[in-house]
Amino acid sequence: MVATSHVLGPGSLKLGETASQRETAQQLTKFSIEPSTDFEDDIPVLSGEVVAGDAKTDWALKGTANQDFGLDSFELWCYQHRIQDVPFLFTPSTAHEVSWSGVCTIVPLTAGGDVKKKNTSDFEFRVIGEPIPVDVDGTPLVLV
Repeated sequence: MVATSHVLGPGSLKLGETASQRETAQQLTKFSIEPSTDFEDDIPVLSGEVVAGDAKTDWALKGTANQDFGLDSFELWCYQHRIQDVPFLFTPSTAHEVSWSGVCTIVPLTAGGDVKKKNTSDFEFRVIGEPIPVDVDGTPLVLV
């Protein structure tokens, strides 16, 4: 395998049902889909063997958004959809084949900050279950 590295963007983050998706990429200065894996302790048994502890991976959508105080702002959309589970489609780069699809829980964003500054809001949306790699149309990829 040849060493490669890609640049994030231009890409896309679509939130909501297909008919009413909200594109948020124009407000995002930072974005990632992040796993967090927790391993339980192994269990030693009388025979001297060890039963492996369970492992669980949770996922989150994390990012930073430029604040916008307009009626069509990302902050207001998140407030209106707070604590709702919505589908997402994350495309890190339109120049490449892989996107990520799943369902996340929307939470409200911070509004405000330093006076006379362009403020940002950091956010984290919990992913429900496992995200899946898909093509740019949302069709699950067959991994080899």
